[in-house]
Amino acid sequence: MKPNSAPLARWELALLVAILLLAGALRMGAPGLTEFKRDEANLSRLALNLAQGKDFPLLGISSSVGVPNPPISVYLFALPYLFDHTPILATVFVGALNTLAVALTWALVRRTFGPHPALIAALLYAAAPWGVLFARKIWAQDLLPPFVVGAALLGVVGFGERRSWAQALHWPLLALAVQVHYAAAALIPLSLLMLALWRREVRWRAVALGLALAALTFVPALIGAAQADLLSPDTLRRALDSGGEHTRSITTRAVELAWLTVAGTDIHSLAGAERFRDYLATVPNVRVLLWLVPLAAAGSAVWLVGWAARGNFPQKRVALALVAWLALPVLAFTWEWTEVAQHYIIPLMPAAYALAGIGVAALLDVLRSRALKGLLLGVVVAIAALQVYLLVALLRFVDAHATPGGFGTPLGDLLDIRAAAIENDPADAIVISAGEVAPYDEEPAVWSVLLDPVPSVRFVDGRRTAVVPDHPAVEVIVAQPDLRVCEAHPCEGAQTIGRIYEPRPGGPRYVVREASSDPWAEQITPLEPVRFANGALLTGYAIRPGEVLLQYRLPGPVAQDAQAFVHALDAEGNRVVQHDRPGWPGRYWRAGDTLYLWFALDVLENAERLSVGMYTIENGGVYRNVEVLDERGVYLAQAAEIPLSAD
Repeated sequence: MKPNSAPLARWELALLVAILLLAGALRMGAPGLTEFKRDEANLSRLALNLAQGKDFPLLGISSSVGVPNPPISVYLFALPYLFDHTPILATVFVGALNTLAVALTWALVRRTFGPHPALIAALLYAAAPWGVLFARKIWAQDLLPPFVVGAALLGVVGFGERRSWAQALHWPLLALAVQVHYAAAALIPLSLLMLALWRREVRWRAVALGLALAALTFVPALIGAAQADLLSPDTLRRALDSGGEHTRSITTRAVELAWLTVAGTDIHSLAGAERFRDYLATVPNVRVLLWLVPLAAAGSAVWLVGWAARGNFPQKRVALALVAWLALPVLAFTWEWTEVAQHYIIPLMPAAYALAGIGVAALLDVLRSRALKGLLLGVVVAIAALQVYLLVALLRFVDAHATPGGFGTPLGDLLDIRAAAIENDPADAIVISAGEVAPYDEEPAVWSVLLDPVPSVRFVDGRRTAVVPDHPAVEVIVAQPDLRVCEAHPCEGAQTIGRIYEPRPGGPRYVVREASSDPWAEQITPLEPVRFANGALLTGYAIRPGEVLLQYRLPGPVAQDAQAFVHALDAEGNRVVQHDRPGWPGRYWRAGDTLYLWFALDVLENAERLSVGMYTIENGGVYRNVEVLDERGVYLAQAAEIPLSAD
């Protein structure tokens, strides 16, 4: 295959620059208008730790099939986090790489099919709504396009033009793509197909070198997997069986997802189940017109295969490779061995727009009428313009409206709240929300990254726990009605202590305030302090309808977390009712803090005393009580007892 080496004409260069500017503006513009939820935060946390020299991870975050991803995406995101510990630069980094993917798609098509197909392909890709949406946040899968297109381009250059360096580099780039996200593994057969198509041009020494380099890229992940015992037969069997109760069958789900992804339809799903109709009411229904894009890609694929079957033409092998590239991600999930997600389709997008560009350009060539040529080009430009309009309208909508179950609170709004929380350089920040354990609970995962400059960041599940520090601290409250702190100090209205943020009307409210008062102290019946072996002091309790509130004074951090319990006992020592619950993670404890734990206990009429304590769960599932000790550390009991007769 001879490359299309004709220099760029001025008109072509001008159009290419305009297209790339469009692609870059859509992918990198307004970086604060992006989601930053648990997955983005957990990946950012690992990248930040690497950038700050705190850790060198050998595995990434968990994948949708329950197995941790390789660490390559962590290494990539560590680059922007070297320069900015907020997620803004990392978000722009994703957009920049995806803009590069548009440029590489243009280069691949131009090299083999000429300038007109390349420009049409680049325009369709630049304006593609899902191509943009999958390029605007910190997701590992959003890094796929430049690696996938780069590997394909190296394959075409290497095998088609007998370039040893490209044949060698093709394999490690493919390996990196697979490690960025497992969905790229669907393209491994594409590389094997290239070997078969260009078997006479293969330079096996270069291929062997490339495979060796590819194997080296897996070393960190293999070490991490071995350390985490992920390579055992049982673990691998569970991974292969990750579909769980999912019914395994041949379905059209992958085809449907590929169609809507390439067309750019169904982007209204980001508005959530409650608001998508409101968004759709603001834009024209042009779904059928957008279907012309996947129709052009599919039609071009069929035409190229038929053309190849009839004989040779200069781009025959490249055309077959492009068709295989389009088909393989769909075929990989036509047998639905696990639940198919839309992001599994990301690897085929560049091929789809490349084929659409080739097909439209071929149709332009056979049209003799300038009017028809102009009409066809006008349709292409109109579709691109409509897609940009629909996408911008969606982004504006989710920025201005709460979208439950859809687009999360925009990153820019979260950064405004962050700025308020850190403006006085606090030494301690307490985030109160419906969760307290990162990386599993969303708000702790998110705010552990956003509040990274604060020396101590702690998390409280405000539905069942409260903490009152004895030192200056700032509180960030992700307000909801069932938070205990919102009962004590309303998290909305004139009585609120602190600043209220409501980024989107009807969406989550946030309160930023200085931690000061103890609104529960007056409810507490004081006790002679009861000392537990982990250093916690039980200092009081309160009984309210349906619940018991315990007050503790905390020592410094402790290594082991404990469960907490309250058992109501009758005169014979039988349990009338009980509630066991997680305590507060020991790593969050600070000397002098007052900790409040709520327990749901509905029936206390027949109880004479409360048995109160903590226990740990040891290896093997052994339960071990945290013993009650005297001031000298001598054992007294397995739990504290609080008589109820006085009440």
